[in-house]
Amino acid sequence: MSDFIPPYPIRHKEPLSPLKTLQYARRDLLSIWSEKSFRLQFMGTKIINRSVFIANCPQVVKHVFVTKHDIYERKSPQMRKALKPLLGDGLFISDGATWKKHRKLETPLFTAEHVAQYSKVMVEVAEEYVQKWAKLPSGTSINVLTEMGTLTAEIICRALFGNHLGATQAAEVISSFAEYQAAIEQMDFGTFFGLPSWMPGLQWRRAKKAATRIHVIVDNVIAAGIKSSNEASLLAHLLRLRGGAKDELTVKQIRNELIVLFMAGHETTANTLSWAWYLISQVPEVEQKMHTEIETVLASEPAKFDHYANLTYTRAIIDETLRLYPPVPILSREASQDDIIRKRPIPKGSIMLVVPWLLHRHELFWEQPNNFTPERFLPDAPVKPDKFVYVPFSAGPRVCIAKFFGSVESALCLAVLARNFRLTLPAGTKVTHDCRLTLRPKDNLPMQIVPR
Repeated sequence: MSDFIPPYPIRHKEPLSPLKTLQYARRDLLSIWSEKSFRLQFMGTKIINRSVFIANCPQVVKHVFVTKHDIYERKSPQMRKALKPLLGDGLFISDGATWKKHRKLETPLFTAEHVAQYSKVMVEVAEEYVQKWAKLPSGTSINVLTEMGTLTAEIICRALFGNHLGATQAAEVISSFAEYQAAIEQMDFGTFFGLPSWMPGLQWRRAKKAATRIHVIVDNVIAAGIKSSNEASLLAHLLRLRGGAKDELTVKQIRNELIVLFMAGHETTANTLSWAWYLISQVPEVEQKMHTEIETVLASEPAKFDHYANLTYTRAIIDETLRLYPPVPILSREASQDDIIRKRPIPKGSIMLVVPWLLHRHELFWEQPNNFTPERFLPDAPVKPDKFVYVPFSAGPRVCIAKFFGSVESALCLAVLARNFRLTLPAGTKVTHDCRLTLRPKDNLPMQIVPR
């Protein structure tokens, strides 16, 4: 087991009061937890007019995500309010019949066969970054989060849109996403005071403008795609589902789904790769094992989809990174009916939280939960993580539809880049986090490129 314990935010000796929780949450969603939060299995409190519960053990997580999925399928009011202007009725925030229809139509687009096709784009873009970094002098400092963000944005753009987007529009979409996220308040006081969901937040105009820019670009891309003969992109596959029939998608719904897929495929994978580079740089034996595996599996061949299955240690690094720094560290639901959990009444309208940040570091379910230890995810590991304790992609019917896409993308991109380069952390650099909708390294994580 590795002795390296990467940084994590303060843990309070005692639970915070409801008002203190809100104050801390507006600054940082990971600094609201007490030491007890990493040991308790089910918690509840009341914040202003809202009952809030936390499912913090596998049995209760399974109850929420699987057994009583129909009660807890709806995202929280704050999440819906934050993302609806951008995503509309997209898969991420829809529920009920709309969600079931979209999920059924889109699931076949992410089979292993489809992901194998998309993997060609992943490797192609990663190899372009190898050429780009090779032109830099050894020791050049880069912002890793920025680099991984542009890498994954390019991959998802080509996979989604084929050749329709172009560099200028891609940059506009990326910057608009960043502006939208920055404008969203971390914790909306109005939802807890019981105010109507239509009441705007402090940065609502700014967020709406950013969403509108994204909508216009994607609408134009769809219009071009309708006229195109490109058959390989996700856009082309979605356009085959277009029509006016009950079981088909409208053009507006296709736009919403493309934006959902861009958001999920760009931001979360960029964060994961950035954290992985940092963690690898701090444990030489992990870095060496990864390099040995990459050299053995890839040999002198270009990376390809078939290599993914044999990159077991590289994949374990990604899995452990997702455990320590889950891209979406808090998953929130709203109870649509009354329920009872562990003899405790759950009133309709309550907020139910499943918190990967807590589950993934829970003292009852992990050995040395704060240590960076990829070996715990190897096929021959003596203890396998419970699927309802390790939930970086959620679980149950609403598990991330692009989970396999993201796993393949992370492993192949890391393998291609790490075959050619090491990234080192400058002496004295303090690494910390920034957490709004997603969990990312703060200040873009400056590191130095060293050719291998």
